Amino acid sequence: MRIKRKPRPEKARKLSGEIFEYLVLSVIVSVFTFLFFYITSQSLVHVYLDQRQIRLEGILYGALEMWLRGLCIGAAVAVFVVLFLLLLGRRLSYLIRIINGVEKMQRQEEGQLPLEGEDELTRLAQSVNYLAAAQRELRRKEQEMKEAREAFIRSLSHDIRTPLTAMLSYTELMGKRERIPEEELRGYLELVRTRTVQVKELMDQLLEGKAGIWEKVEDIRFLVEQLAGQWEEMLEEGFSCRTDISGCGSFSGKADISALRRLMDNLASNVEKYADPAGEVELSVTSRGNTLIIFQKNRVRGELDPETESRLIGLKNIRQTAEAFDGGAEVHSDGGIYQIRITLHIPPCL
Repeated sequence: MRIKRKPRPEKARKLSGEIFEYLVLSVIVSVFTFLFFYITSQSLVHVYLDQRQIRLEGILYGALEMWLRGLCIGAAVAVFVVLFLLLLGRRLSYLIRIINGVEKMQRQEEGQLPLEGEDELTRLAQSVNYLAAAQRELRRKEQEMKEAREAFIRSLSHDIRTPLTAMLSYTELMGKRERIPEEELRGYLELVRTRTVQVKELMDQLLEGKAGIWEKVEDIRFLVEQLAGQWEEMLEEGFSCRTDISGCGSFSGKADISALRRLMDNLASNVEKYADPAGEVELSVTSRGNTLIIFQKNRVRGELDPETESRLIGLKNIRQTAEAFDGGAEVHSDGGIYQIRITLHIPPCL
């Protein structure tokens, strides 16, 4: 939303000029009033005296004339004062409205001043309206930035929880076993290292606002195989998992590997929280050209609310990742079966 200042009139009038016009107009009206009252009163007095055959001479006539002029001058002055104050009061009342508008702006209340006239007060009201609109726009942007920041923190916090949980599970498993073959131990350590790197990347995004890194991947199928394997490792202890990547072809492209890991982590996290352990969890990945289609299906455990905050955050993160790949996510939940279909467009390497 852009805030445009209303263009000033080419020939703006000055407030002092308006006041002078009010003064001249009041003087003209008061002079006319004096002449009208004076001439009318003289005529009435002469008619009255002639009807009664009264003749005033000398001092008496001069006193009558002076009394009439004084009375008419008083009426003219009264008309001048009332008219001038009425005309000036319109601008003064407009100034009071401007002051009230400034006070409303200080209290962050909505409102806009009408533009009346073309003098300095009009331009002042215009400036107040512009500042009020700019203040509202600034508050709106601040609120949007605050909400976006809070959503970003909630999203990354949700994503960080999954690798930390996996690391805790791996370390607990190693601690429970007395002897671990060296090759298996190296595998666990590699998994912990991978999760540690993932947590570090997420923390960098949280603290420094770093964007994801898009890397060239020579074989997308091999990357999908690794991600599907990690997804299965996270769930194999508590669920019966079935993965199928036979429909995914080998091709190269550019991808944010960290974002793809978070996507798979969110899928696995939703299974751990909401899936029925007695049912099978299915994950399939197919490709059409440079487009990946990820499909997950599982039974829902018990009477869970599909709109819980945690699920909404996880689903929101999945959709954000899909949108980063110019794709999308479709969710269907019917008859206790939860399905999600994710489309990702992998940019080709140039």
